[in-house]
Amino acid sequence: MEDVLVPIVLFSVLPVCIWLVSLFNYKKRLTAHETVRHAIDSGQTISPELIEKMSLLVDPVRADLRRGVLFIAFGAAFGVLGLMVGQQDGDAIMPMIGVASFPVFLGLAYLGLWAFGHGRKPA
Repeated sequence: MEDVLVPIVLFSVLPVCIWLVSLFNYKKRLTAHETVRHAIDSGQTISPELIEKMSLLVDPVRADLRRGVLFIAFGAAFGVLGLMVGQQDGDAIMPMIGVASFPVFLGLAYLGLWAFGHGRKPA
C-alpha cells in the first residue's frame, strides 16, 4: 500500500500547489475587478493613480523577480538536502543535486525575464 501511496502523493503535490496559487491569483484579480465595477456602478470616478496601483497587482515583471528568487531558494534547499543526505549515503548527492538543478535553472530563467523586462516601458 505504501509503495503506491507515496508516489501518488509525491506527484500530486506539485499540481495541487500550482492549482492553489492559480486559484488565489484569480481571486485577487476578480476582487480588484469587482471593486472597480462597484465603484463605477455607484457613480464614483476612477482616478488614473488607482488604475495604475491596481495594475501593479498583476505586474508580470515584479512577479518574475519573485518567482526567480523563490525557485533559486527552492533549488538551493534541495542542494543542501542532498549534501545532508549525502553525508549518510554518498550515492545520494548527485541525484539530489540533479533534482536541485531544475528549480535553479527555472529561477535563473525568471531572473533573466525580469532583467530583460525591467527596463521596458509599459504599452
